[in-house]
Amino acid sequence: MLYGRRKTGKTTLMKNCIKYDYFVTMANETEGLLESGERVEVEELLREVRSELKKGGTVIIDEFQRMPEKFYADISSLDRGGTLILAGSSYGVLEKVFDRNSPLLGLLTPREIPIMSYEDVLSQLEDPVLSTLFRDPWIIPFINSYEEFVERLKEFSLISKGLIGEVFKEEERSLTQIYYQVLLKVAEGIWRTSELAGILQVKGGEATVSSLMNRLSKMGLIRKIRTLGKEYYYRHVSPVISLSLYAESKYLVSERDVKVSDLPLGLEVQFSVGEMISKYYGGDFVYSPREDIDVVVMKGRRRIIAFEVKMGEITTSEAREAVKRMSKVADKVGLIGLREKPPEIGDVSIGPKELIEISKKLGKT
Repeated sequence: MLYGRRKTGKTTLMKNCIKYDYFVTMANETEGLLESGERVEVEELLREVRSELKKGGTVIIDEFQRMPEKFYADISSLDRGGTLILAGSSYGVLEKVFDRNSPLLGLLTPREIPIMSYEDVLSQLEDPVLSTLFRDPWIIPFINSYEEFVERLKEFSLISKGLIGEVFKEEERSLTQIYYQVLLKVAEGIWRTSELAGILQVKGGEATVSSLMNRLSKMGLIRKIRTLGKEYYYRHVSPVISLSLYAESKYLVSERDVKVSDLPLGLEVQFSVGEMISKYYGGDFVYSPREDIDVVVMKGRRRIIAFEVKMGEITTSEAREAVKRMSKVADKVGLIGLREKPPEIGDVSIGPKELIEISKKLGKT
């Protein structure tokens, strides 16, 4: 069972990389849509599925979250001679399929399809900035540069809100104003639940906000990032949605024509690079907002290396200051520059060329 947020490329992946005999997309609770465009009722499509599996074929049912639960028992009785792949654009479908009372429990194994990893994109694109945006596949056909993304922020702000609304619909919830305000504030960089509770003035205060954040995390929109303290740092999963909602929150781009010149792109790049570099060193990515350290790679409780990530040039004095600050929290320290290789101060110096090499090494493993 493949699952994940909408528009992460699940259908494209299956159609391009799986040799299948029968492909049907659930259009709604009563019928499915075949590749020919023909609509078939659920009972009929299940008969076709049964027939193909009995012959040892491979069957894909896309948008499975729309399949009524009353048919789960029918699916559990299908012939095991073939291969059945279910795909759901929802995280809530996991709770249904893998519930202890589900007839499908023990018959399927789950595999998440999130947005693309930074190294997968960077190794092909070889552009450290644009690769951050292209991690979310739906944006790829629309832009060829970061500058083009900024010019079309009004469009992408509207698309992002629509995509979020679609996620809520598939989770059988509605995108209420309070959820949307939380997402806007997180895009602005407000991450403490106590601060969000104070701004939003919701009934139940911080406990309510914590519950909202957990729900958004389970829906694949928000992610929790470890910090050196006891708190979690909250960020949008998608850099594209994060930047689009930031522009909406700060400049109201969906309602007026305004030229936006100030987006927190550096922060989005920093987190993408942090995820990749942590995999390279075989540890967990940890952020340190209080100590102002961009990336800390941890193995268990050991802080093996800390990094400063810069979009532009890193001067020698800036490098020395960063190394001094980071040396207080990690065994080793490094500098990462996206425009050019930083000064050889500290233990590791990584420029754009080295970042691309790291992405390709990770790709091979």
